[in-house]
Amino acid sequence: MKINKITMLNKNFLKTLTLLYVENDKNIITSFTPILHKLFKKVYISTNGQDAFNQYNKSTENEEQIDIIISESKMKNMSGLELLSKIRETNKNLPFIFFTEDNDVDLLLNSLKQNVTAYFRKPITFKDVLKKVVDVCLVKKDDDKIIHSQKEVEDYLEIINKVAIVFIFDTNGKINYVNNFLTELVRCEEEDLLGEDYRIIFHHEIAKDILENQWASLQEAKKWQGKVKYITRDSTAFYANSTIFPIIDENTNKIRKYVSVNFLTTKEEQYKREYKKKVLYNLQETKKVYRIAQQKIDALEKQLSKFEDYKKVEEDLQKQKTYNKVQYEQIQKLENKLKNGNKKFEQLTYGVNQKINKITMITTEMKLSEFKASKKIIKVSEEIKIREAYISKITEEIKEKSLKIKDLEDVAKHRTEQVLERRGK
Repeated sequence: MKINKITMLNKNFLKTLTLLYVENDKNIITSFTPILHKLFKKVYISTNGQDAFNQYNKSTENEEQIDIIISESKMKNMSGLELLSKIRETNKNLPFIFFTEDNDVDLLLNSLKQNVTAYFRKPITFKDVLKKVVDVCLVKKDDDKIIHSQKEVEDYLEIINKVAIVFIFDTNGKINYVNNFLTELVRCEEEDLLGEDYRIIFHHEIAKDILENQWASLQEAKKWQGKVKYITRDSTAFYANSTIFPIIDENTNKIRKYVSVNFLTTKEEQYKREYKKKVLYNLQETKKVYRIAQQKIDALEKQLSKFEDYKKVEEDLQKQKTYNKVQYEQIQKLENKLKNGNKKFEQLTYGVNQKINKITMITTEMKLSEFKASKKIIKVSEEIKIREAYISKITEEIKEKSLKIKDLEDVAKHRTEQVLERRGK
């Protein structure tokens, strides 16, 4: 097959891909290897499954990415299905294309269980295979972009959660997410805020018309920006520059929820730093007190071991230890609140439609193979019935001829006896 006959293919895209081609027919390898080297960025050639798996491992160790594997199903040392199974142990998404000379339904079903990307039955055209390579690798490229974008979003959210007040509420105004920064500032636990109206953390001095205008804008799917005065559990006020924006459902074009991102004003940032300093100082002092107390307890235990009436003192010490433990756990809880990471936003999922289309295509191909196999079975069954009828007919004819032969033998025997009698006379 000449390269200039391969039309309607994204040759520039193929030139960015690295292929692992597994074929046990050396004549086919000799014919297609030059073409593959011209079409792809890099090509690895293997004649059996074990060698292909070794090449895959070596490329992984050298951080040389293989973008797609095209493999024969029947090979020495390791079959194509075994190779696919080995690859899937470490890489669930690497595109893998099978081709085989057999219409083996079990092979197809087992390869589907191992998430084979495509399945071709020989004879096949090289152009069809290359078109499938482009299609599946483009889908894989889009999936990789989505994963990368999700990772970037998560990184951005982690950064935002460290410097901003973030909370989410539904279309009824009920809070369903708050970040640690917010709970730290308002001095409330997360469960105290979830399910409450988002304005519960707003200061009561905010004018009613401002809140009404804010809610009206949000219901019209408009972004709202402004300065908001918040209140803590102990009635301390702080200010933040707030942006509230709606999240629209792409399918229904309706509002799903609202996200509020707030940045403390300069004055409040200073308040936050002072607050953290106080918490850290109290934490250090508490640890110091605990350490001294523990040292005293250890010293007292050593002294009391000399006395007979130790049990009562030991009980008192144990109570003191329990109390100190509770105090220490509270300190640890406070430390954890200061150190805890921030909750991630809802995971975004993309590429579902592409996956469904791929599964539908594979299912259709499988059903077509099953339909052809069923037709073949019916045809063979009909031929067997015809042959059985023919055999029955021949058997009957043989029986009839056997009877005639027996009759003829009886006649011959009778005439032989007559001849012998005549001669005897």
